Amino acid sequence: METHFSQLSEHLYIHHGHVNTGILRDGDHALLIDPSGPTFNTTLAELGITNAEMLLFTHHHRDNTLGFPIADNVRVGVPAKETSWFAEVETFWNDPQYRWHLYNYHPHNLMLADAIRVTDTYTDGTQIAWGSALLTVLETPGHTDGSVTYLIDVDNKRFAFTGDLIYDEGQLWELYSLQKGQQTSDYHGFLGARDELKESLEKVRQASPTALIPTHGVIMDNPDRAIDALVERLAYCYDKYVSISALRHYFPQLFTEFEGHPGHMPIREGKPPPECLRHFGTTWIIISENDEAFVMDCGSPNVIKQIQQLQADGEISEVTQFWVTHYHDDHVNAIPEFQETFPCETITDAIVAEVITNPIGFRLPCISPAVTRVDRATRDGDSWQWNEFTMTAYHFPGQTYYHGGLLVEGRGTRMFFGGDSFTMAGIDDYCSGNRNLLGADVGYEKCLRLIQELKPTHIFNCHVDPAFDFTDAEIAWMLDTLAEREKCYTALFPWDHANYGMDEHWVRCYPYEQEVAPGGTAQLRVEITNHSDEPRIATAQPILPASWGMEIAPAETTILPRAAGGFGFSIPIPVGVGLPEETPKQKHPYTALGRVVIPVDITYNALPLGQFREAIFVLTGG
Repeated sequence: METHFSQLSEHLYIHHGHVNTGILRDGDHALLIDPSGPTFNTTLAELGITNAEMLLFTHHHRDNTLGFPIADNVRVGVPAKETSWFAEVETFWNDPQYRWHLYNYHPHNLMLADAIRVTDTYTDGTQIAWGSALLTVLETPGHTDGSVTYLIDVDNKRFAFTGDLIYDEGQLWELYSLQKGQQTSDYHGFLGARDELKESLEKVRQASPTALIPTHGVIMDNPDRAIDALVERLAYCYDKYVSISALRHYFPQLFTEFEGHPGHMPIREGKPPPECLRHFGTTWIIISENDEAFVMDCGSPNVIKQIQQLQADGEISEVTQFWVTHYHDDHVNAIPEFQETFPCETITDAIVAEVITNPIGFRLPCISPAVTRVDRATRDGDSWQWNEFTMTAYHFPGQTYYHGGLLVEGRGTRMFFGGDSFTMAGIDDYCSGNRNLLGADVGYEKCLRLIQELKPTHIFNCHVDPAFDFTDAEIAWMLDTLAEREKCYTALFPWDHANYGMDEHWVRCYPYEQEVAPGGTAQLRVEITNHSDEPRIATAQPILPASWGMEIAPAETTILPRAAGGFGFSIPIPVGVGLPEETPKQKHPYTALGRVVIPVDITYNALPLGQFREAIFVLTGG
């Protein structure tokens, strides 16, 4: 039989499943830290443990919590600041603020599917005597706002169970949990929790542990070296982000410590836009010689009023075409009203169309529930004539993967409308959830190569009044920085490419949310992007509620290098299912029967990831 555990001292063991679980032993009794996974009970049996009487959790993420029933006599201890995300997690899943218009990442959606009973809550300095050991709780935010570290003094040694503060020497498990606003919303906070993380690591260091045991990762027996390497690497990676960040234009106060840094690209001056343009909110309008209007994006009803005022003033006659740059709510919220008011042709990139025509199918930053009618979905290089202007559309995965770019040629100009992808300071990649992929011919590398090829006279950002452009030297600077980022961020994670640690949507469920009636069948696709240069074998299994009394068999597939693949599941919904009796129906604003979280267990390249992603089934009345 394969052994899934190692022994650190006479009384302390580590179970190595998809996470590391601490097993503090006293005869056939045990205290467990972050117990999770299907192989866990096998380890307890091998060790002769018959009574796991106490369970402690470092943080609330689903991939390190349970997956098996908790007996009534077991004590469950959690960080006090995260109690509700264990005991009342339905308040997350049923609150629209955690579903739409997502500008904040805290708490992150890697939440428990179902609440668990909590008996004990811990704050900084709490001590727990158990068996021959003494446990001390340290509040160590960073990976989550309420994460804790458990120090265990046992057998004349001190071990620190650090949750996901650190993976290995100089490495993190992933980066997107560190998305956090400091002076703005989390949306603008790329690596915004890095200072918290650094302070927490220093707090752990000051406790002088013998070894660090992360939830995800390897046991580190030289804590000082491991922490120093991570702090140094994070600082370098963040510097490579700031050096070409567009956010320097919007919020210069966030980057005062970097002023005058010689390794950072200088911020360009803007230039006046051509006279044929108008700008309201996030909307650019092109007015042709015959007074027709070509409108881009509509995030607010005020834009509709502004267009009507232009008509009243005789500046434009009618709106004849409408282009959508990307799916973010401040660009699409008012599109349904716009389309009723101005019944013109709506055009957008085909990948953008997937989101804005069916937003309920996605969970993304800044997503709006507004549904857009799309009359024409464009592919790379599709071109058409609008009055005196030639329009050419491109997939333009800049600020977000779900983004288009539009080249407008006419009146002696080559105008490129890049949505929110650039400012005079560089690239808008300040939200990890937007899928800013690194590498050749993806993400901003692809976008900059296109700008290099098209040589626009003017570039436009939807939030910025002036136009601007980039010199060849500035484009080369940004490309070189992106290439260096690919290297340094890859070194930051235990993966063979940075995108696994940066792109939280490399595994995603589609549709993310769907309505289905009891007795019906849900169709669910689990899509996985292989960011590696070699084929990868992946396994996925949707985890259904225990009350349904059924299982979906796992599926396996091989995904080609640098490509996406996945699985299709048909999931029958049993007749008679609905809300648990103890859950008041008024907590479920969407339907009478309520929302069910369906976690998906993933194994990738032989690495078990646990309940790594989820989908939502909204049970309707049938």
